[in-house]
Amino acid sequence: MTDLALSALTDVILACQIFFLAGLAFRPTFEVGSPAWLWALYLAISGTATALGAIDHGFFEPIEHPGNPAMKFATRATLALAAFLLLLTTALQFMSPLWTRIVVGAGLVVLAATLWVNWVSDDLLAVAASNGVGMLLALVLHASNLRNGRGSLMMCVGIVLSIAASSLVFTGGTGVLGLGLYGTLHVALMPAVLFLFLGGLKLRPTRSAGARA
Repeated sequence: MTDLALSALTDVILACQIFFLAGLAFRPTFEVGSPAWLWALYLAISGTATALGAIDHGFFEPIEHPGNPAMKFATRATLALAAFLLLLTTALQFMSPLWTRIVVGAGLVVLAATLWVNWVSDDLLAVAASNGVGMLLALVLHASNLRNGRGSLMMCVGIVLSIAASSLVFTGGTGVLGLGLYGTLHVALMPAVLFLFLGGLKLRPTRSAGARA
């Protein structure tokens, strides 16, 4: 199999895992708009981005189909939306209403800029940068709130694994075990996603911090 075919295949497997965990994360006891509910939505959107990438790598990119640029943009845009949901979830879980508005406003600006950059030119680095900022903020806030019970050790582990796996893209290597670079990335993300799901179980299921935890 070619590296592109392996990338598509591992994307499909990763997408199935993420969709399964997203289904488990959605619970009828969660309030819509709560950090826990938004985290489940984040997983669902991440799975959608992964599935779009699988379709592009499997059907459009190999034959240089005219729809390849549109599919690539759709994948990047969905990843950027997922990065914004990560930021929103973290802000609602840990920040005051004022800081939440500030962070969400900044996140919307970054989201718009990321979409524009990828509309005029394919730029994975812009998507990775916006996601990386959200990941690092979530890592810091979860780690600093471990003692008071608001943070999650599982979430911290998942974020560290996600950052480590994503950094493989920028090494310029060929991956391991014959999977190719992106196939290796997708396999490396599988345990990271599991830890992220487990970490999300600690998030507040209500919109208000003063409501039932």
